[in-house]
This record gives sequence, structure tokens and C-alpha cells, in this order.
Amino acid sequence: MKAVRLHDTLDLRCEDVAKAPDPAPDEVRVQVAYAGICGSDIHNFKTGQWISRKPSIAGHEFSGFVEAVGANVVGLEIGDKVAADSRYYCSDCANCRLGKVHLCESLGFVGEAIDGGFADFITVPAKLCIKCKPDAALHIAALAEPLAVALHALNLLNIPNDEPLLIIGCGPIGALSALASTCRSNRALFICDVNAIRAERCAELSGAAIVDLASFSQSDSAEKPVRYVLDTTGNIGVIDMLLQKMSGCTIGLVGIGSGELTIDPVHLVEREISIVGCHAFADELPEAVALLHDKADRFEGVIGDRITLEQTTAAYGVIASGTSPAIKTLIEVSGE
Repeated sequence: MKAVRLHDTLDLRCEDVAKAPDPAPDEVRVQVAYAGICGSDIHNFKTGQWISRKPSIAGHEFSGFVEAVGANVVGLEIGDKVAADSRYYCSDCANCRLGKVHLCESLGFVGEAIDGGFADFITVPAKLCIKCKPDAALHIAALAEPLAVALHALNLLNIPNDEPLLIIGCGPIGALSALASTCRSNRALFICDVNAIRAERCAELSGAAIVDLASFSQSDSAEKPVRYVLDTTGNIGVIDMLLQKMSGCTIGLVGIGSGELTIDPVHLVEREISIVGCHAFADELPEAVALLHDKADRFEGVIGDRITLEQTTAAYGVIASGTSPAIKTLIEVSGE
């Protein structure tokens, strides 16, 4: 089968490899329909931060059809449409037993701890497959994992319905957060991104107002001051600017970046700033799958380029440069 494998930092190759193995008793093999390229895929490619085995087939966002089922699997049958859970967790540690598998003491991710979905087939634990409805559009279902991340971030921020929200970054998580916010509430929404094309597309999809962070003021909202911010960039300079500009504010951090940030705790105290780390997702994936099914037309516009497995290496370079106008690039493997 064809597969895109990360061999080392900056070394990604599309290759012919053996077909994903027959499933063990608690596993399924999925014929991949679509797979999404995530910012964390690009981060791992550029930095090697999460390379734990190599080479490894990349990709943790995917949808497809169940092609083979292990002997002990219940609830999934050959031909079922599924979306992926990216979290490779132990189920046994204290956090897993409490249902907080995203905080598993030995947490890894599909595409890193085990082979991922940038391939014709993938074999995974059955617990990592969420069944979709028979009429689900699989290119939309491939957005389930990043939408779950967006929903988790919004849940952690716990924003009252009538409070404005500022989202920094209009990549996949930023755009999906904006769309999820509009599906859940009628709050005022502000967005910003250095990529003007992506910002305009996100505004068009969500009805948000585009702002310039450098000149933005909390009082720019006509109704209430902005007290909630979600940073999806992970950019140290952006986060530092937010800390200097905001007061009486909760700032959610969901972006993956690099570098160190010096924070004066007295500044946080005096300006009553709360910083909330938002990691992966908890139990939001079923909600994401349902939302994508019910409001497929709303989320269609997030998808930009559709590429082949063979084009993935080149696409990584474009996305890593920050110049891609697409919000989400999908790899069309077998399609619908």
C-alpha cells in the first residue's frame, strides 16, 4: 500500500509499504477515505519533538470504512463509516480510570506511538474508531478530531453565551473554534491572523469581525469588553502581547509552538489574568461527529486543498511556510 512516513526531522517520504496488518482481537483495520494535515504534524516534521519511533506513518486525523474486524470487537462491522480518535492511551492509569484519557500518564498519538492514517489502510484499537451515520460525508467526518480539540478548548474556557470571544489564528483549530462558537452561541466573535486570506475566509464562514491584534482593545466590542481569548498559534510573541494588553481575562492556549515565555506572576495577580492550557480533547469527539453530520454545510468551507498521498510531502512545505490560503488541507486517499 501507499503510505507517507516520517523518517526523521524534515524527512517525510511517500513510499510503498506492506499493507496494515490484520487486526488483533480488539482492533479493526480501516480503509482510509480522507486524512487531514494538522499543525502538530508540521511541528513534528520541523522539530522532531514527538518522534518516538521511526519511520512511522504520519497522520492522526482520518475517516474511512471498516475493512476488517478483530474477534472481540463489538459495535463495529465491516463497511461501517468511522472517524478517528487520535489519542493512544493505556486505559489503566489513574487519569484513564477517571475518564481523562487525554491526560494519560503514557499518552501517545496515532501517527507517532503507532502508525497513522496517511496510508491506504490503518490498523488501530477499535476503541479509537467512532462510528458515523451511514449517510455521513467522510470528507467532513475527517474534521472530527480537530473539531473535538476546538470544542474542548471552548468547554475549558466556559464562556457565558453573551460574552465576546477573541480567537487568535485562523488555521484549522481557530476556524473550527469560530464555527463551533457560532453553532453554540450568539456571542460577538473577533478573529485575527497574519494570513489575510485565511482570516477573510474564516470571517466569511463564521460571521466574525477581523481585527489587528497590535491595535486591538478589549473595549472594541460594542457590547461588552472582551474577557475571553483563545490562542491557536502557540506563538510566544503573540501570547506575550496578550498578557500585556488584557486584564480581567481568561486566555486559553491550544496552539503548539516553541520557545520560552517569561511571566511575572505579580502581573497575573494585579490584572487578574487566568491562563488555561487546552490539551487535545476529553469526551468531545462524539459531539464533534454529530455536529459535523448535522451541520455539514457549515463546515464544508473549512476544507481547502485536496491532495493525494504522493503530493503530501510538497504540501507540508507550503503549510510550514505559513503562506497556504487553505484552512484545512485534506489528503484524499480512497475518497467516498
